[in-house]
Amino acid sequence: MIHKFTLENGTVFSLRPLLREEIDEAQLLCDACVGKNLYSKQEIAAAIDAEDRFFYLLKNEKEETVGYIYYYLTDEAYIAKYAKLEVELFRSVYKQGEKRIGKIQSVGLKNEYRGNGLAAYMIQFILKDLRSISTEAVFIVCWKPGGFVPLKRTLINCDFKFLVEAKKVWYDDTKLICPYCHGRCVCDAEVYYKLLNEEKNNET
Repeated sequence: MIHKFTLENGTVFSLRPLLREEIDEAQLLCDACVGKNLYSKQEIAAAIDAEDRFFYLLKNEKEETVGYIYYYLTDEAYIAKYAKLEVELFRSVYKQGEKRIGKIQSVGLKNEYRGNGLAAYMIQFILKDLRSISTEAVFIVCWKPGGFVPLKRTLINCDFKFLVEAKKVWYDDTKLICPYCHGRCVCDAEVYYKLLNEEKNNET
């Protein structure tokens, strides 16, 4: 399914599921946006047929790929292990009981397409999609190169809440070449979350 949206300047973009013949292109874009070797072709390809993983490419009016989003369903234990934090910290944001959890793994845009609100459109698309399959909470572990979180303003505008800082999240991934560190990544991260059931309750 193709999802189209229009910026205030009238430019039309579309999000659509990744096709198998686009895997190489998707990996190259991931390498450029978040670091070489962070996502393998195998991991990207796995999202094509999976029912709980989602990978979309963002296309401009010329059908050129200018960005991507990658997200999936998971649980608190997996996210806690990924962020090197205690699982109770993630469960503490709920009032009670287990929740259906989504994780925004990555949001990427080519340099020339940043700063015009596209990231917000893509995140809102993710939230709508996850809400449609009864996801109750969404987490994102945000890269913090040089002490700055590129997605922070966008997340705040999308009503995400800050949870905690995570130290050297990607340091153990020895294959990753960080675009900020120019080698092994020593960057920290910030974790944000959004409770979708609260938003739904506010609408009723």
